[in-house]
Amino acid sequence: MRQLQHYTAQEWLTGTPLAHRLRRARNVMVDRIYRRHRAPGQDELVERLRQHGNGLAFTVAFNMPEAIELLIEAMGRFMPDMPLVVCDNSSDPEARARNAAICAAHQGPPFVAYCDMPTAPFKGGRNGSRSHAVALNWIFHNLIRPAAPRMFALLDHDLLPLAPVDLPALVANRACYGMVRSEGDAWYLWPGYSVFNFGKVGHLPLDFGTDTPLGLDTGGQNWSVLYRHLNRAECSADVRPMRVVDPLHGMTDHYLMVDDWLHAGGAGHGGELAFAAVRRAYEQDPEGLRESLIKVW
Repeated sequence: MRQLQHYTAQEWLTGTPLAHRLRRARNVMVDRIYRRHRAPGQDELVERLRQHGNGLAFTVAFNMPEAIELLIEAMGRFMPDMPLVVCDNSSDPEARARNAAICAAHQGPPFVAYCDMPTAPFKGGRNGSRSHAVALNWIFHNLIRPAAPRMFALLDHDLLPLAPVDLPALVANRACYGMVRSEGDAWYLWPGYSVFNFGKVGHLPLDFGTDTPLGLDTGGQNWSVLYRHLNRAECSADVRPMRVVDPLHGMTDHYLMVDDWLHAGGAGHGGELAFAAVRRAYEQDPEGLRESLIKVW
């Protein structure tokens, strides 16, 4: 939240500080009510996750089973020792059923667990960021904290590793690491690629909500809780734009590479078409896709 002295006289006259604080109070209340809801088999799932204490990766599924399927395949190829927990926030019941079936059919590696999350209080669209945020807060309080892994990672459902990745090593000597996004002096880690040392952050009141007054999207509330106390450069992943050649259409499109991860949804939020192009390129040559990417300068 912006400090009160940073509001202009015009903003005070229009009641902006009060509006921002009322909105924040509403969001906190919604989050706290929602995180009391329980998922089917939640206790059994937490017990299974406790058996993987070295580290856990979590992804929030949302209406794209094909993305979950490809993420599982890619992690099995490049990081088979990293357990993946698919937390389903899909608004489409058919997508939830397909996600559950994909996870159930997977024999490993990696270890894959499925969590059928309680129905979110937000339904996507213009509330997509809030829906993602309340899902992440539910995951943190109901799965991550009880399981207490040494490391936990939050991955976008359309993020793909293209080379071996050692996630625990990234936070062996720091609190967190990932793709930095910023607005002015405030910054935060995009929860589509963020890794945390639980021993250093697990006791904090983390909140993956947006901070609209500061211009920060999902995860921005952790600026005041965590990030403002850290060295931004030490937490920053390497981010660069790339082009992917679509083997079907022979066309190229823009995407983001974050370290050795490709954001298959594309930097321009190209949706299903952008994802389909990456999937075709990956399936044609999964081991060589990273080397075939075209840098965008």
